[in-house]
Amino acid sequence: MRKDPTARMLSEVKQPLLEVLHHLSSHSSEIHSCWLKLLKRYPPCAKHTALLARLHLGSQVQDLRSTSPLVFKEKSERQGRDLARLGVSVECVAVAVALYVECCLSYLLSDDDPPKMHWVKAFARFASVYRFFLLSGCARHEAAERQLMEARISETERRSQDFSLQLGDAYEKERRRLAQDLHDEIGHDLIVLKLYLEVIGLDSKTGDMSQVRRKLKESVTLVKHALKGVRHLTFNLGPSVWSEQGFVPAVRFYVRQFAKRTGIKVRFSAARLKADLPAHYETALYKVLQGALSNVVAHAGAQHVRITLASRRGAVTIRIEDDGKGFNAGRQVSAPSLSFGLRAMKDRIELLGGAIRFESQPRRRAAEGGTTIEIRLPLGDIETT
Repeated sequence: MRKDPTARMLSEVKQPLLEVLHHLSSHSSEIHSCWLKLLKRYPPCAKHTALLARLHLGSQVQDLRSTSPLVFKEKSERQGRDLARLGVSVECVAVAVALYVECCLSYLLSDDDPPKMHWVKAFARFASVYRFFLLSGCARHEAAERQLMEARISETERRSQDFSLQLGDAYEKERRRLAQDLHDEIGHDLIVLKLYLEVIGLDSKTGDMSQVRRKLKESVTLVKHALKGVRHLTFNLGPSVWSEQGFVPAVRFYVRQFAKRTGIKVRFSAARLKADLPAHYETALYKVLQGALSNVVAHAGAQHVRITLASRRGAVTIRIEDDGKGFNAGRQVSAPSLSFGLRAMKDRIELLGGAIRFESQPRRRAAEGGTTIEIRLPLGDIETT
């Protein structure tokens, strides 16, 4: 079996390296001090001095003496991967090894001790091979990180496409529902109102004012019912107070109307919200809140809900807590057939770079149960007051 070229190179210099190590042992503290000073003079290396100090070539020669070249290669590559993972650049790794060699050469080539060229060549070869192993480890880490990032990008693109399709379906369903509601509620009232007005016109010609008054009274009732239907539809789309007074008053109004309709006691706080939110953040949070409260009514059997809206640590958060019967959050979210609403919330928030957490357990005793939904969206450069 042919010997690995790098292993052969290390084997050839192993003995002279041990001689070099013995020769430099009396100067080890001066060499190390000189090396650290040089590292600190080079800005990219200065901030990683503690990490780069692990590349002390004296200790690496000791490792080579006690292990096989193959083991030494694997260990050196692992060192390179670890340094890259901790944020040390390839350039800093290469410079650190070169500077250590520079510090050692001043002692190997001193006037007091005539230089032994086979020592210098052995040490230079070892440093080159060791640096190659380190950089190979760095490169493998970067390749793995790049592959992981590409996989994440592909997954994000796939989820974005899926969500776009789901969102398109949801918009189409919402459009059909809105059209149906307009037809059933308001359209019906307008048709009857038209007939009443025609009858009023005929009765007014015959002078039957009692019938005119009765039909007018019924027409007013129809108009009131139609107005109520319009308010109901616009409320679900987003209350007018949103455009008139802002996002927080709109949420407060929605929560108050929700409590009035359902009998569920809701406590809402936005006292710790100190940032103006982008419009797309407001829309996403409003839609998620609507979905969460719809789930409370449909499934939770809760009596109380607490909603907290705040900005802190460079993010806006909203926390929705209820005291309902709870559910198996892990199983529900992972089962597409059971969790369209929850997954829609998750996708909507994650597409904005945020995170959503569902925390719930099925109720087993009276004191147990309840669900918490916590959403976090990064504020980035948005100023907080």
